[in-house]
Amino acid sequence: MKYQITQYSLRGARPHNEDRVGYAERDNAVLIAVADGLGGHRGGEVAAEVLVQTLMHSFESLRQPVIQRPSAFLALGILQAHHAIIARGQASNPPIEPRTTCVVCLVQNGYAYWAHVGDSRLYLIRQNHVLLRTQDHTAIEEMHQGGLLTEQEMLEHPQKSHLLNCLGGGVKPTISVGEETLLQPGDMLLACTDGLWEAFAPEEIAQQLKAPALDEALENMLFGAVRKMKHGCDNVSAVCLRWEDAVSKSAPLQGNGAAQIDEAKLRQEARHHLPQVAKRPVPIRQPAPAAAEAKGERDKPLQDRIQEIEDFLKKYEAKG
Repeated sequence: MKYQITQYSLRGARPHNEDRVGYAERDNAVLIAVADGLGGHRGGEVAAEVLVQTLMHSFESLRQPVIQRPSAFLALGILQAHHAIIARGQASNPPIEPRTTCVVCLVQNGYAYWAHVGDSRLYLIRQNHVLLRTQDHTAIEEMHQGGLLTEQEMLEHPQKSHLLNCLGGGVKPTISVGEETLLQPGDMLLACTDGLWEAFAPEEIAQQLKAPALDEALENMLFGAVRKMKHGCDNVSAVCLRWEDAVSKSAPLQGNGAAQIDEAKLRQEARHHLPQVAKRPVPIRQPAPAAAEAKGERDKPLQDRIQEIEDFLKKYEAKG
């Protein structure tokens, strides 16, 4: 794979930087992660750090050469991070409730897959224009999608920071996943926090990333955001990848469209795929009464439930 990739993060006008960014590379894939810790909750930087480290560890620990279910992998990593953030907060003395938004993107064999929670965004830029961006999990985004607000009016709305979805809270997150996307030469994937997209309109972002040296272009854009927003500037962070290879000849793995995923759907998908690829008999347990089964599921530790999902996916990837 041929590509440029760079990352940058600035504190802006805030006393602390609660954003975290990162990427990891393999021979045929690269993973990008951006997290924006919520400043209104203690430990926002802790939540953001846990998110990035959890995704990086999951990616680097994979033994399979190809991730067969990329969207499920991303959603699983985000769910693991959600539970790890809660555990970290409960282990603090006194306990805290760290929370964060995130956007993650996997590029594998010339295809891009992404997922997000909250208002951290991913932009796909093609031929110097924004082809698409993720839709924020905010009330004003819903108004924008309904035609009630323009992009500019969103930035000026008094409730622009009101999130409907985040990681680390008491409500299980719903994860938006993008469709499997075949990359074209010159395509750019920009994952960023709201400190950047509040400063520049989508087309301004696309134009500023035209420079041949991607690292210089991204750095200049982030410093430009700080200068433009002045004393109101939030933390500003981004990771950007420019695809410089030919169009991939690999067959698509998913052929899916954008969707919403939560823990229940991920468990259902894992169970749906496993029997189709099993090469040996799977032990069958006698079904428990419905009430007892439901109670057992509620009483089961969250990490055990996540481990079950992970085990299903590992078996699927190993045999797929």
